Amino acid sequence: MTEIRKLKISGMSCVHCEKTLAKALGKVLGVDSIERVSWENNEAIIRISDGVSQDDLSKQVKKAGYRLEKVSTLSDPGQINENPEFDVVIIGGGSAGFSAAIKAAELGKRAALIESGTIGGTCVNIGCVPSKFIIGEAFSGNSWEKIKADRDKLVAMLQYEKYQNVLESYSGNITYIHETASFINKDSIRLSNGRIITGGKYILTTGSKPQFPEISGISEIDPLDSTGLLFIEELPESLLIVGGRFIALELGQVFSNLGVKVTILQRSSRLIPQYDPIISETIEQIFLSQGIKVITGTKLLSASKKGNKKILRYKVQSEEREVSGDQILFSTGRSGNIESLNLAAAEVKLDSSKHIVTDAFLRTSNPKIFAAGDVLDTPGLVYVAAKEGQTALRNALSKEPHVLDYNAVPEVIFTRPQIARVGVSEKDAVAKNIPVSTTSFSIADTPYGLVNNDKKGVVKLIKNIDSGQLIGAEIIASDAGNMIQSVTIAIKAGMTIEDLIDTYFPYLTAVEGIKLGAIIFGKDVHKLSCCAS
Repeated sequence: MTEIRKLKISGMSCVHCEKTLAKALGKVLGVDSIERVSWENNEAIIRISDGVSQDDLSKQVKKAGYRLEKVSTLSDPGQINENPEFDVVIIGGGSAGFSAAIKAAELGKRAALIESGTIGGTCVNIGCVPSKFIIGEAFSGNSWEKIKADRDKLVAMLQYEKYQNVLESYSGNITYIHETASFINKDSIRLSNGRIITGGKYILTTGSKPQFPEISGISEIDPLDSTGLLFIEELPESLLIVGGRFIALELGQVFSNLGVKVTILQRSSRLIPQYDPIISETIEQIFLSQGIKVITGTKLLSASKKGNKKILRYKVQSEEREVSGDQILFSTGRSGNIESLNLAAAEVKLDSSKHIVTDAFLRTSNPKIFAAGDVLDTPGLVYVAAKEGQTALRNALSKEPHVLDYNAVPEVIFTRPQIARVGVSEKDAVAKNIPVSTTSFSIADTPYGLVNNDKKGVVKLIKNIDSGQLIGAEIIASDAGNMIQSVTIAIKAGMTIEDLIDTYFPYLTAVEGIKLGAIIFGKDVHKLSCCAS
């Protein structure tokens, strides 16, 4: 029979002592596992089989340079974690993790923030910050060498000011640990340095990683993910992009503008298939006019290399074709970054794409463990991750649980023109049996478009017929990112189309198009005066 023993140890003074003692106890015949060693609490908790005596343990502890003062038996396995070192242990130091850690500090709790990579996670280091900077610089005329240097300066500055500095300001409550963490049971984790630590609750914020398609020959071509392309040393002459969603669109246009010949291969019948066809068709026509080749309805067959060229063989309907390029970017989805966590030991369930499964309170199948950010199958947006991190912490440690509302989450694709959406699409509304009415119009028909000669863009609004409320919008326009926020607030506030019409919008601004869209639910856009109301 296995028993759990708590050992009171004297003589430990640092993390290295924990590792030394754990190694020594592991040599005792009959010690099945080391659950926890804490120099701060002067204790070790172990699982043993019948036949292990206190004398056996004492001798081994003494050999390691310490003294066994007392041995007690824990009858309840839950007692292993009755005096955790931290109120909460957060694994993952990106936006969700930092948000959770800061909230813990604000509540006066002891938090451990564990990160195995670079502090700040994906967004500031290899995601939104460098990509959006390069998007802006791609239209500046600057050389790739200058863009790279300025990109690295910006990332370093934000990493220091928004993460390292912030962390230091909460040093009294947040302990930052630069190690890899994995669960050894439902209550404890082991760090890569051998230290075992415990938390009253755990929050997993380890993010996601790119997925590559399983096709023959892919290992031969050194495929790029978005990070590899953003940080590439030299611009290729030609670039193949597999995928047709936001990363593919943003980076495809950027590198085309930098002088690279770009070809996009999309599995679906159109680009960004989650958007309304009118938005997809508009961006595809813009890309074609900019010299970007778009091939839709493709099925990848194989990859190979011939000389310096990388080749993709694919099928469109029944016809097999091939295309070659100097580099190939795969933007074909992401999966949860969970491999090092040993979640099976913690009894945490995953979905088919290796994202962590949670309930509405962001609690996993283990009630002591919560999760937030891109490790979940929720909108993969940095502001969603930050909100989830804060909410998971609040639900884990407070008695006032909160459920997040994902019905009005805006998203923006930073192409030129920008693409944005929020709320329910017409297709989703029909699938949910929501009676809807829609209207769409060209940006060229707005006062803003006429004055600024801005003809590239479309606005589509969706309203619930029964309630009259605005429930969704999709926009492609030069200022779509700012326009969509007005719609987000309107949806959040439950505003009707009449409410929008009764609201003042500044004349000759792009966002005035939202009011124009509300008006033309009942009128012809070409029969309105400049200041229609």
